[in-house]
Amino acid sequence: MRYVLSFPAPQTHHLQVALELDRPGEAELFLPVWTPGSYLVREYARHLEGLEATDQAGRPVAVDRLDKHRFALRGAAAERVTVRYRIYANDLTVRTSHVDASHAFLAPASVFLGVRGREGQPHEIAVELPPGWQVATALPGGPSRFTASDYDQLIDSPLEIGQHLSARFTVRGVEHELAVWGHGEVELGHFAEDVQRIVEAQAAFWGGLPYPRYLFVLHLTGKGRGGLEHLGSSVLLAPRASFSDPEAYRDLLGLVSHELFHAWNVKRLRPAAFTPYDYDREQYTRLLWWFEGVTCYYEQLLLVRAGILSSAHHLQSLGKLVTSVLRTPGAGKLSVEEASALAWIKLYRPDENSGNSGVSYYLKGELTALALDLLLRRHGASLDEVMRRLWVRHRDGGVPEGGVEPVVAELTSAVEARTFFDRHVRGTGPLADDLQRELGQLGLALRRRPARNGDDKGGKAAKVEEGAASGWLGAELANGAKLTVTSVREGSPAWQAGLTADDELLAEGGFRLDRAGLQSKLERRGPGGTLRLTLFRRDELVKAVVTLGVPPEDTAWLEPEAAATEPQRAAFQAWCGVRWPGA
Repeated sequence: MRYVLSFPAPQTHHLQVALELDRPGEAELFLPVWTPGSYLVREYARHLEGLEATDQAGRPVAVDRLDKHRFALRGAAAERVTVRYRIYANDLTVRTSHVDASHAFLAPASVFLGVRGREGQPHEIAVELPPGWQVATALPGGPSRFTASDYDQLIDSPLEIGQHLSARFTVRGVEHELAVWGHGEVELGHFAEDVQRIVEAQAAFWGGLPYPRYLFVLHLTGKGRGGLEHLGSSVLLAPRASFSDPEAYRDLLGLVSHELFHAWNVKRLRPAAFTPYDYDREQYTRLLWWFEGVTCYYEQLLLVRAGILSSAHHLQSLGKLVTSVLRTPGAGKLSVEEASALAWIKLYRPDENSGNSGVSYYLKGELTALALDLLLRRHGASLDEVMRRLWVRHRDGGVPEGGVEPVVAELTSAVEARTFFDRHVRGTGPLADDLQRELGQLGLALRRRPARNGDDKGGKAAKVEEGAASGWLGAELANGAKLTVTSVREGSPAWQAGLTADDELLAEGGFRLDRAGLQSKLERRGPGGTLRLTLFRRDELVKAVVTLGVPPEDTAWLEPEAAATEPQRAAFQAWCGVRWPGA
């Protein structure tokens, strides 16, 4: 099987694909409806155009559409058939394809038709390159011809084709490549050095590297962010300011760390429910909280151990994480197991009520991983050891749905493991309560306070101002000049008053309202005070009266305990690899 890719007019966002098949017979062709690592049916076939087939003599071969993404090729008598089609690619994300005059990024699930029954055969790719373009991919071969051992490897190997910056380094004898596309003040040498340190830290954690070669593809854009893991590569989307803003750069390195960790945790050590992949329909597992939440947990922890991120920044990030979960009413309704199973209809399809009805298995999964690590450390073990035991036992056959708890039980006890999983994995117990108890073993305390304003995301202590407390509205507002409601927290004053997403707040008490004015009124009127709002709702002028509430103590931060003992300080250093940060 051989694919020929060409780009006769890339500025139109199209690519041409020719699939050459020897003796295809009555073959079924299909285009995946989703891509591993991104759990949403994306209907890639909607961008497939002009499908036709000819035999070795140029005669037409019939192709019948079976459904939205499957085709029947009627080539029983042909020695060779070439199937030609176009793909429209104008969606610059890590999980979709994008073609323009400067490059072509190909997410394979959206480009390469599969042939039923031939998935296990080698798949060859030939790229007809426009002048000045080059190919970056984890597939073996080059410079314009590549081979995948089977269809799974093909689908798991994106291609960055075009004009991009590149750098290479070697860790433990394995070559790693960076391919950076997009305009920005890229400090490629410094970035490559930091990425190399991340690779070295993760290789030390796992005891080696699981791939023969690795590619990092980085797309720089105005404001996008995202990442997607693959078998021998990862695709990263980050703001072009990432190299000039220290906080944005730390976020980029966290993204690199996260996607690289997936080379072990989800690509090779993956749910048994994903073996084999079914590209025609959803595949369900209750373990995404583990594969994503634990990966989130280690993405920063390993940066600290590598000396790239300070422990102060790490503690601040954990405080923001606790704050986010505390402010999510759905965290008390949906367990991380159920959130994992419902990823296909919840996480990737958020709406204004998502925070009230559910919780991200990334966010609460990371917090669950922290709580579990602390439980294990109290028993003289750690989450590190759980990961390594799972790697040894399940990297070939996949982790069964109930495969994590028995390993935890080996390192704690069956009773404690079952209690933890019943409370925090299968149940919706409040994690912050357990964390307040368990963090003491590291010489840390979890504190809570009310938010100072609408931009307060937690992570830091704040001085309590004297006088009356600020009033609480309970509505999130969009960034920008207009005061547009994006979501309303269940049970809040705004919820009680009937405010809803897309309401545009115009005035209070008959006078124009802006962001600073709203904050001032919340502070001056305090709990029990009243806002008399005028707003647009579906272009209709509406009035609403809101009685402000007492702000909840849902803003968290972690801080070192002044009286931490030497054993507590030693436990902190064993946890994150650096000295305890207290005075």
